Amino acid sequence: MASSPGLAALLLCALFTASAASRFAPADNHLIACGATAPALLPDGRRFIPDSGCASTRLRSQSPTLPTTAPNSPAAPSPLHAAARVFSCHASYDLAIRRRGHHVLRLHFYPLDSTLAAARFHVGAGDFLLLHNFTASSPIIKEFLLPVETDVLALTFVPDAGSAAFVNAIELFSAPEELVGDIATLVTPNATNQTTGLSSQVLDTLYRVTVAGHKVTPFNDTLWRTWVNDEGFLLSKESSGTRSFGGRIAYPKDSRLMTREVAPDNVYSSARSVDSEGTVTWGFPVPAGNRYLVRMHFCDIVSKAMYQLYFNIYVNGRLAVKDFDISGTTGYLAYPYYIDFVVDVEDEGMLKLAITGSKMSRPGEASGLLNAVEIMRMNKTGGGMDGDFPVILDMDYLLSKGIGEFARSLLCGLVFAGLFLVLVTLVMKLRTELKNSGMLWSH
Repeated sequence: MASSPGLAALLLCALFTASAASRFAPADNHLIACGATAPALLPDGRRFIPDSGCASTRLRSQSPTLPTTAPNSPAAPSPLHAAARVFSCHASYDLAIRRRGHHVLRLHFYPLDSTLAAARFHVGAGDFLLLHNFTASSPIIKEFLLPVETDVLALTFVPDAGSAAFVNAIELFSAPEELVGDIATLVTPNATNQTTGLSSQVLDTLYRVTVAGHKVTPFNDTLWRTWVNDEGFLLSKESSGTRSFGGRIAYPKDSRLMTREVAPDNVYSSARSVDSEGTVTWGFPVPAGNRYLVRMHFCDIVSKAMYQLYFNIYVNGRLAVKDFDISGTTGYLAYPYYIDFVVDVEDEGMLKLAITGSKMSRPGEASGLLNAVEIMRMNKTGGGMDGDFPVILDMDYLLSKGIGEFARSLLCGLVFAGLFLVLVTLVMKLRTELKNSGMLWSH
């Protein structure tokens, strides 16, 4: 019997409601449309509020800031690109923090004219410099994962001399605890070792890639991320193939390590596989002279039984894991799993990843696979992504507080000191006169 349209609509509504209820609900969730005069609604359902009307956000600047709107030209690719806030001098957004811990910060830049496309500036969060001599000549979203241990996070924009700074939108929300681990495998030219301290790092996301799958948009990701296809990063794919999976991706029950917030089902439902003699290599251009966190996602969606996939993992040409067995590690098939690697990229400016088959696998059958990759740059020092530059923010913050305020404080101090000196002088003079006139008692 065919179901009625009303019943179908009711079922669809119920499914949508259940899906929405299961979405991640962060304790802090700042969604700000900078320079906008009206809220911006995104296709993923999120609503960005104009920065002039946010009760939990305060904009500080010594000089007026300019809201700028897009000219009458073809429609902007996103509602967040219709306006921007432009700063001619140091300015800061103070964002209230309810729950301390790791937060995801996304900054949207969409130059609305040639002046903004040429603008050069710096961006800091707290006392940490995220972007140094930054220019957004084309639309870009910069994403950072950072620990926040204050009740207010100051997001600071500092124009370079003779230039301006701008931002179109700001996202700042609490990250789920399972998103950030503290332990990784450090891959060096001579060995692999365990390294700790990742949870104290600030991470700059450079690549988020789904392997052999369709692009994943924020609508299909509980943390509103975008995952692009890996085709443009492939260097070789000998004896390899693509795989897709239509079944259910299972997650360990009550696990605090693997959830859909780590990565969505979509990225685990596709993969590139290799046989026992195969190799697949990817290459990612990265700034040289930096340390990177490489997160490789695996999910055995090809095996019919456990203990059939064995393969090797290479990070920048170095053997990182030999004869890796996914099902032996997870204890199940179709269970997601990831490994964090830390690697230094010195002069080549290219980070290469590869999986190769293992002789432990059965000839002619799938030996290994990869489902997704994330690459994040780690901060070089405690002061910034490109080194220690916090003095830029500190000096300009002093200016933003106003030379007049500083001068008034200094003047008050000098006046107080002067009055005290005059008083001491008068007392000493009076004592001398009384002593000379014989009126001062002596003991």
